[in-house]
Amino acid sequence: MTAEPEKPIELSRYCVPFTPFDKTLSESKIALVSTAGVFLKGDAVFIAAGDNSFRVIPGDAKAADLAYSDEHYPHACVDADMNCVFPVDRIHELAAEGFIAGAAESHFSMGFTQELAKIRATTIPQIARAVDRVRPDAVILTGG
Repeated sequence: MTAEPEKPIELSRYCVPFTPFDKTLSESKIALVSTAGVFLKGDAVFIAAGDNSFRVIPGDAKAADLAYSDEHYPHACVDADMNCVFPVDRIHELAAEGFIAGAAESHFSMGFTQELAKIRATTIPQIARAVDRVRPDAVILTGG
């Protein structure tokens, strides 16, 4: 028996999906989702000319564990501090202070692409499902 292919997640053009936030931040695990081309060192780099894939980054990763491959935004701030596009160390600091419960089990990052229809049909639903499996209480979205 062959499994049916996953159907795409339909995203409305007319409204922003909204889920009420019913916890306090101090009870909440936070996931990062980024389009800044960030990845775990040792993982496959993003293809700078265009890449529709995404990478999973462990929740306990630190900025020193990360790299980026994107030539489509200025990098001076990222070279100085990865946290400006992927604030993973700030998440850990907020958890240590008790402001949030901690980092989610995983974070997610994708690279640059101009194939918007393709990422809408494939990559974005894949990331949405991956985030749903991790079950964070809140998600911070960052761009490059």
